[in-house]
Amino acid sequence: MDFGTFFFTNIVSVTVFTVCIGVLAWNNRRVTGMTWFAGAQVVGLAKLILQGIEGKAPRVLTSLTANELYVVSMVMQWAGLYWFVMRKPAGHRRLWIAIGAILAIYIVTFFAHTPYAGNLLSLPTVGFCAYSAWILWKHREGPFGAAARVASVIAGGQAAVALFRAVVGSVRYIHPGDSIYAHKDPYWLYSLAVASFLASCMTMCEMWFLVTELQRELDRRASTDPLTGALNRRSMEESAQRESARSQRYGNQLSMIVLDIDHFKQLNDTRGHAAGDCALQTLVRAMSALLRQQDLLARVGGEEFAILLPDSSVAAAAATAERIRQAVAGLDIEFESGSIRITISAGVAEFNPACDWEEMMRRADAAMYAAKRRGRNLVSARPDSDEEAAEPNANLTQLRLLPTA
Repeated sequence: MDFGTFFFTNIVSVTVFTVCIGVLAWNNRRVTGMTWFAGAQVVGLAKLILQGIEGKAPRVLTSLTANELYVVSMVMQWAGLYWFVMRKPAGHRRLWIAIGAILAIYIVTFFAHTPYAGNLLSLPTVGFCAYSAWILWKHREGPFGAAARVASVIAGGQAAVALFRAVVGSVRYIHPGDSIYAHKDPYWLYSLAVASFLASCMTMCEMWFLVTELQRELDRRASTDPLTGALNRRSMEESAQRESARSQRYGNQLSMIVLDIDHFKQLNDTRGHAAGDCALQTLVRAMSALLRQQDLLARVGGEEFAILLPDSSVAAAAATAERIRQAVAGLDIEFESGSIRITISAGVAEFNPACDWEEMMRRADAAMYAAKRRGRNLVSARPDSDEEAAEPNANLTQLRLLPTA
């Protein structure tokens, strides 16, 4: 393999990858992981160019600077992978300080021509690649499962190649800058080729991570209400079908709350639709804070919401609805010239395995309207009975009745 030809073709391909990742990162700036990936590509390209002119430029550029850029690029690659699978930035301050210290020490040892100084950079590179592989494999069952598994194997391969090159460097190229004599060393060249191949594969995985992220965002938008962030009606229907099937199969209890903001049209007419939107958003935040992780909150109408409560009896659901009613009645929503006060009316029903989930929702909806007829700012529950389902005003269980705000 010819050293010059290898680096020329590699630089061309990496340039294409860098442009692609850079454009994707620029158009998806909120995806922090892509920003790290783009940075890693730019730094890696600069390192590759410097390596390609080794022997034709000062060694402080082709050896010292190139080696340090390689470490920086691998750290940035790790930070991008960490963001995707951990969903948080790699904010380990001590780690960044340690990396800076290692780079500074390497500069000193390079100019001192200290033997085996290259290991100061080789070993951290091996460590970051191995740590990336471990983190990815640990989260192989997460939302990025398939991409994480493949990337984990690639990162493990990068760690192995980096370790092999560290051993070769320690045996054959002891002093900093000695790699200039390695241009015809098959171990050195073929390990570079493998490292280049793995880097290209990792670039493909980076794009895979982004595609998965964008797909998750599309799924989220398709299933949520854009104003409040609650589930939309379609998503609630899918969840209700799934939970009702589970209830029928295993005998688990399932209940639903349907609630509506009292006099919402009057609020829109007197304070404007922006005030109504503010009230809806505040209501969803207040309800979400009182629900369990497995409970599902959806906006099913203009000011109407449904809450699906798996593993909950009608009594437990009524108690939850009452806590929500009290919390909402106590809200003082700040909006422009003055605060907004709202109340809700809620109806509760339990799933009957002999019927479908839509029947449960109809009974909860009927109970909610009965609560409105009885004065609003009220929670009502109705026993599961065909007779009472046909008579909206019969035997409503009044849990709480306060004067309408």
